[in-house]
Amino acid sequence: MTETHNPGFLALLFNFYGYYLPFILYAVWAPLALFDLSKRQDMEPRNGILWTLAILVIPFLGAGAYHIAGGSKYPSWLRNSMIWGGTGALVLIILISSFIGY
Repeated sequence: MTETHNPGFLALLFNFYGYYLPFILYAVWAPLALFDLSKRQDMEPRNGILWTLAILVIPFLGAGAYHIAGGSKYPSWLRNSMIWGGTGALVLIILISSFIGY
């Protein structure tokens, strides 16, 4: 008879957050980037279209790149905590979930 191993609560919790956190981050980063981009008066229309395409076509990296390098008008503390904090939380959750394992 084979023995089955059920994952613990923490393993399920960290695997759940490790799976859904990228979607949550994209759901926050992309609308903020698009809203900021739509309010900018100092950008040429061609660059605005290119940034919009990057945000929509390259889901995770496009929005992050706009906030970091695209000249987002949000305060730097907000951009840094949003991008680096979210990325750090994702990496930390993935590392913890890989060590907890099944």
